[in-house]
Amino acid sequence: MDKREILSKKILSGVEYDRMVAFWNFKSRSVVALYGTFDVFHPSVFDLITFASELGQELAVGVKPDTDVKAEKGEKFPIYNQDQRAAMVSAHQLVSAVHICNEGVEDFLRRTKPAVAVCCAHASETDKKALEVVKEWGGRVEIFTGSTTSIDDIISKYK
Repeated sequence: MDKREILSKKILSGVEYDRMVAFWNFKSRSVVALYGTFDVFHPSVFDLITFASELGQELAVGVKPDTDVKAEKGEKFPIYNQDQRAAMVSAHQLVSAVHICNEGVEDFLRRTKPAVAVCCAHASETDKKALEVVKEWGGRVEIFTGSTTSIDDIISKYK
């Protein structure tokens, strides 16, 4: 098995994802869910992933699908498609599993039932509000404020 195949096994959907979450629950592992676009990796993305991973034992990352990114940011986005973005996230050592959230962030969170849901302060207000669903089962929301840059900051430097 080559290294790319190893990383691709961290990208889960459907029953595979549900089985992984069930396994973590069976093992009484504390799960953190991180949601975002992850379009361009820059130092703040690594800080965000590290921050989220420190809040629990398993880190499930939900990647915003292309259709949602286009609706939010316009036709020029995302820069990288959802499969490429999921692959980049899966390469991070602290990430346990990656799920492309075609059914939306609330579905991702309801399937995962994390103790903590995390997003970046640069996330849309809609995304931040969607994380509140974790409070239904006693979870909490953490907004990462340690970001020193965003994709919008990077793009503005090249205009």
